[in-house]
Parts: sequence; structure tokens; C-alpha cells
Amino acid sequence: MSLFKTIMLFSTLFSLAFASAEDWDLKKDKDGIKVYTRTVADSKIKEFKGVTTIRAPLDSILGVLNDTDACPKWVHNCKDALKLRDVSFSEGYIYQVINFPFPVKDRDLILHSKMTQNPVTKAVTIQLTSIPDYISETKNVRIKKSRGYYSISPLSNFTYEVTWQHHTEPGGSIPNWLVNKLIVDTPFNTLRNLRSIVQEEKYEKVKLKNSPDGVAIDWEIKNW
Repeated sequence: MSLFKTIMLFSTLFSLAFASAEDWDLKKDKDGIKVYTRTVADSKIKEFKGVTTIRAPLDSILGVLNDTDACPKWVHNCKDALKLRDVSFSEGYIYQVINFPFPVKDRDLILHSKMTQNPVTKAVTIQLTSIPDYISETKNVRIKKSRGYYSISPLSNFTYEVTWQHHTEPGGSIPNWLVNKLIVDTPFNTLRNLRSIVQEEKYEKVKLKNSPDGVAIDWEIKNW
């Protein structure tokens, strides 16, 4: 095989692999919310991506996302949530309990949250990564692997595209039908609830500032 043909073959294979890795399957398109799933290497559980548009100040959207106590009000199947530690205004550790229908045991997880903002586009990204050994295990099944992010990208004045992309290995014994239902219902119901709760007076008046504990950060929240 000539060098040219060899290069072309590898280029084609690389392109196909990249396309496959980025292939999303639209599972639900309703009420202004789209939910996609895709396979993940070495996992039986698919990754989901939910996308919607929210008209509200950026401060208000982030006010909901930063209100740990409000988790059960808008995050699908969130039974309880507790802020374990604030490293700074933009970083912290959160404990969550996820409700599962009987006889499946509830799950819990510890998420490390890290928020950044693009200084040019003003888009905000909140990276979420599980840290399973941050605290001792409880009576619930501890989720070991979970990672994802929220992205809030400005479209126009006080209108944002909000994306929640996540992959979680629930661990333990759990029926496939329940997993498949959750990876569609979870982003859909969560984003629908977020779009509603952000309009509450409590969050309409939110004006976020830099960390009150004096920890320096290299950005500040700015609206479009």
C-alpha cells in the first residue's frame, strides 16, 4: 500500500471514530426541550444531553444552580442535597441523595463543582465530577462514577441556551428499563423545572457577587 493510501485510510478511520464518538440520538423533543443520548465506551449506561432556552438574567439561573437546598424542588428524583464545603465562590463539594423506586435502593453521590466563565462570550460552564470517597459511605448505594456539566450560553439579552450533559454509573443491581427511562426523564424534567423555578421572586432578585470569604477568582459573573 502506498504512503498516500495509508494516510488516507488512517484519516478516514479517524474521522469515522470521531463522528461515532460525537453521534447523539434525539430521544425527546417536547415543550422546547430536546434530550439526546449516546453510547459511552466501556459502559452499558448511555450519556444524556438536555438542551433548552431560558429567558432570565444569568444571575437568576446561577442563583438556582447554587441553591443546594432547592435541589429536590427542580432536579428530577433529587431526594436530598447538602453543601459539604465551599472552596470559593466558584468551587465546592455537594452531597446528593437520588430517589429510586422500590425495591431499588436509593443512590447517593458527592459532586465536585467548578464554575468558570468565558471572558469573551460570557458563557458559564459548571463542571461536575464525582468524588466518591470524600465522605464515608451511608446506607445508600454510593455512585462511584459520574461526570458532566451545565452550560449557560447567551443567545440575546437575558436569553440563554442551557445545556445539561451527564453520564452516571448508578452501580448495584438496577433494571435496564429503569436506567433507559431515567436518562430521558431526568434531563427533560430537570430543565423544565429549572425554566419554571428561575422565574420565582426569590431568584429574580438574585445578584451574585465574588466570594464573600475573600478567595480570589479570575472572573466575575456578567450578563449578556
